[in-house]
Amino acid sequence: MQKLLIMAMLLATLLTIKVSEAAVTEDRAYFPPVIMYHDIKLMPLNNFDVTLKDFRKQLKWLKDNGYKTLSMEEFIDTVTSGKAFPKNSVLLTFDDGYSDSLSYALPELKSRNMKATFFINRWYIGKKAKGYPYITESELKSLADEPLISLGSHTTSHEHLDKLSPERLAFELSDTKAYLEELTGKPVLALSYPFGDYNADVIAATQTAGYEVAFAVQDRGLFDQPARFSIPRIYMGLALSANNQALFKKYVRNYSKMPPEAFIDRWQPLNQ
Repeated sequence: MQKLLIMAMLLATLLTIKVSEAAVTEDRAYFPPVIMYHDIKLMPLNNFDVTLKDFRKQLKWLKDNGYKTLSMEEFIDTVTSGKAFPKNSVLLTFDDGYSDSLSYALPELKSRNMKATFFINRWYIGKKAKGYPYITESELKSLADEPLISLGSHTTSHEHLDKLSPERLAFELSDTKAYLEELTGKPVLALSYPFGDYNADVIAATQTAGYEVAFAVQDRGLFDQPARFSIPRIYMGLALSANNQALFKKYVRNYSKMPPEAFIDRWQPLNQ
């Protein structure tokens, strides 16, 4: 009888531990810091650029301070399992698929064994915008084979999703996703909203399209949906690199209590 009682107590303890491991509240504070880069350049043209020199400093600071970069697959597995993220986790993301980001960021990431996710616009592949050439399809295929790199969708034509018809919205969410899945043979379960725009309809369509997580910029609210579909990101740019990376360090350390200025759009050409 006493042995049965002890076994029952042990079983109850194990069940309690199992429940407590999964009982994570999914709110803004649940997520590790998510950093949004656009382009890495030798000479910046725009306030959202980060110089190669500063990018190296940022990666070094993350390494020196014990941060572990997550793949998007690891990020999604943690979210969908409901478990807590490992201490000092960080997610590095790159929007738009600029060729310079591939040329300069990828070698720095590989030399430090650090992971990152590139969000791709299908219609921009191979385009040559002034000062900002986009990744070619052959470069994208090579990038997809990199073990440290994950790919996500940034929609097809980079429209303001909250202004589209339901039919157009469904296309923007599904087209690039299907393209990348065919290219890589892997499910594409992460989306970043162009311009950070989202609303209740966009979130609903994102879930219908089969995404597990979606990333914004500003925190525009949850619209009574899981926080995983509107995750804010630290908008990188020249301002966060100033004064020995002061704002970069502040925002990473305080991501769960991010100040409003961390969410602002930093896009503005330097000659304006």
